[in-house]
Amino acid sequence: MNLNNKTHLYAIGCSHMAGSEIEGPTLTANTKNNVLHAWPGVIAKEYNLNYTNHSAPGGSNEFILRSTIDYVSKWLHEGRDPKKLFVAVGWTTNERVEFTWEGEHIHWANGTDPEWFKVNHADFTTWFKALQLYHTDYDFGLFKKITYITMLNSFLKSVGVDHVQVNNCAAILEHNWRDLRIEHLQHAFPDDVFYNKHNSFFEQYNTEENAEHFTPWHHADKYIHTLFADDVKKFIEEM
Repeated sequence: MNLNNKTHLYAIGCSHMAGSEIEGPTLTANTKNNVLHAWPGVIAKEYNLNYTNHSAPGGSNEFILRSTIDYVSKWLHEGRDPKKLFVAVGWTTNERVEFTWEGEHIHWANGTDPEWFKVNHADFTTWFKALQLYHTDYDFGLFKKITYITMLNSFLKSVGVDHVQVNNCAAILEHNWRDLRIEHLQHAFPDDVFYNKHNSFFEQYNTEENAEHFTPWHHADKYIHTLFADDVKKFIEEM
């Protein structure tokens, strides 16, 4: 695929897609420098593409699915050419959820600090305990993730929007299909647009030799994002 024929790149994912902490330790927000130097931003710059990144630190896979369909649908509703848009989707870990509170969309994941939410939003301590009890089944989350991947692929192809999908974290391992009894879903998995499904951005590079390139919160620096961008770019060129 030749990205020179595109004019716009839309990126969606979690903190690894938002470039969290590229600008500095603990700076996880979608700052200009974080977003521009995240791996999809590197690809957008190389091909001189207009670039929109709606990734949310802590964002769930359901958020990623919903946001992509919403953005692409608005693009089409405005009469814009689907062939000019390229979408980069970075799936996250399996157990995250999104909920609403006073009009805001709140992202929750294991390890979330309740005290931060007390200061910035409200006391969700009881709600978080319920989420830990009933919404953190990793295997069920993987099953849902695979169905989201399949659904999004079908939607984007049906409207003529080219895309690439990756695991930003939580790789889909070969034995998962057998162990979770979901081998029947493999026929619909979009291997043609999915880069390196048995690995992930985080797991591929967060190794002992690259320790200096990751923060204590396990976010990568510009160097790692550039390496991954090069890998994904080669895959896209061969699509």
